[in-house]
Amino acid sequence: MAFCINCGAEIKESHRFCAICGADQHPNNYNTGYASGRSLRDNDKALAIISYLGVLSLVSYFVTPKQPSYARFHAIQGLNLFILECIVGVSQTILRGIFSWAWPIRTIVSSATSLVGIGLFILAIIGLVAASKGEMKELPVVSSLKIVKD
Repeated sequence: MAFCINCGAEIKESHRFCAICGADQHPNNYNTGYASGRSLRDNDKALAIISYLGVLSLVSYFVTPKQPSYARFHAIQGLNLFILECIVGVSQTILRGIFSWAWPIRTIVSSATSLVGIGLFILAIIGLVAASKGEMKELPVVSSLKIVKD
């Protein structure tokens, strides 16, 4: 399977033009290596990488075209991860406020939400590594929740 050299959509190798954006797919310019990292456009790779950098995932999400592509995959996944990070942060603040009078419970809640935050940070690193290698690797927890779908 090949990918469009313009928008990154999947195309059949026998097609000369992309069905999504209409770009000419000259045989010398085929992009068959999205998964392996070969011939990946720099813009797509940069957008995929910034998708895992917190609030910058919004930039990546709104800049990438709506068609399925390498950059769009990472933009959606990075935005879902960012939303989860926000939910954990807000819930930690609320729970610490509720249990401010009981320091043992507050400490347990704070520790538990901090561990979840560390887990989300590790998922962001996994996403960054996959994006920098040109892989479309789904993150374990984030891919099953899919808050933002596209």
